[in-house]
Amino acid sequence: MTSFSRGPADDPSEEAARLLLRIGVFMLFVISLLAPILARQTVYILLPVGAALLLASALLSSNNYSGSSLKALLASPPVWAALLLAFWAGVSLVWTPFEGPAERFGKAAATMALVAAAASFMPLRTKTSNLNLLPIGVAASAVALVAITLLTAPKYSVEDILDVSPLGRAGLGLALLVWPAMGALAVRGRWVMAGGLGLATFLACFLAGAPNALPALIGGGIVFGFAYGRARAASLALAGLMAAVVLVAPLAALATQVVWPEHSPEFFKHLAFWGRMIASDGLRTLLGHGFGAATWGVLGGYLPPTTPRSLIFQIWFDLGALGAAALALALARASLAVGRARAALAPFLLGGLTASFVICLLGPAAEQLWWLTLAGLDAIAFALVMRGQFRKRRPVLPIGLGARPADDAV
Repeated sequence: MTSFSRGPADDPSEEAARLLLRIGVFMLFVISLLAPILARQTVYILLPVGAALLLASALLSSNNYSGSSLKALLASPPVWAALLLAFWAGVSLVWTPFEGPAERFGKAAATMALVAAAASFMPLRTKTSNLNLLPIGVAASAVALVAITLLTAPKYSVEDILDVSPLGRAGLGLALLVWPAMGALAVRGRWVMAGGLGLATFLACFLAGAPNALPALIGGGIVFGFAYGRARAASLALAGLMAAVVLVAPLAALATQVVWPEHSPEFFKHLAFWGRMIASDGLRTLLGHGFGAATWGVLGGYLPPTTPRSLIFQIWFDLGALGAAALALALARASLAVGRARAALAPFLLGGLTASFVICLLGPAAEQLWWLTLAGLDAIAFALVMRGQFRKRRPVLPIGLGARPADDAV
């Protein structure tokens, strides 16, 4: 008689791999979203530990992983563009006027390498039981964030305002991860749950005062509405828009400085300041001042508090035109890659990509190392969802075969 069940200990290494994978996903998408609400430093620890568990699971398993995954990842255009940006940032350390950026660059490069390895060695097909942990973690984090905000009525210090408070960081993490979480629910027909998760996240970000999280969610929602049913066209339009914003931003700053050379409106104050910097930098705009020059310049008092805190300004100021071109290429290729996902999932992923771009565009989170860590967590979530097998109902075996249902393989 044919048996459709799998014994609990047929292969100890496979069982251990599945257990490590479950623990790693739980740590990444449940604990990593809840812990930073109370302690801002936990995300630096949880991401490497969770990613290491995913890698350990890959080493133990021999059935669900493909050795060509890493090669395919390294050969993909978005990763090549990101590697070009990282290479130029490393080269710019030669002429950066500060010593601190070298250490930060090493930490950032190590984080991104670990994220890339974890994403490439994940199972080729994500089980539903693992995939469910993503919306569960987002929902639990949203509820906890709302509860703590209402119960404690936190008062933010000057340090919290400058460096983003733990509640603000948790809100920004939700603004990123809610999109793949909603996609994982919607493609299985759970639209009501997906909508409820989005509303809960919006409320949590509003109450927590997460900087620029609401514009990011609104921007993501607009792109999602445009992409629904036409993801390929939307991904192409979004790729062109993001690349254009990155490349044309200095021209907008120069135009603002020409129109308002002295007293610009409050909304354009940062752009006008950037325009004056471009006018005085000259050819330095092509090469930049070196990785980390903008951040350390503000911290050291060499640049005034009115210095823009947008990622786009930092890329242009630190890495010049070459770095900006690499960033524009990476964003465009990432949008095109996401647009090729399954039709039901791609609009949510495009919305998530837009939300992250808006946060980077407006700042101030994009200049922080913890933001890069959150972005790495979001990249792993994208990979997890894009590899999912989605069914709206569990398969049913005919009665009388004398076997129990197989483990859920979706």
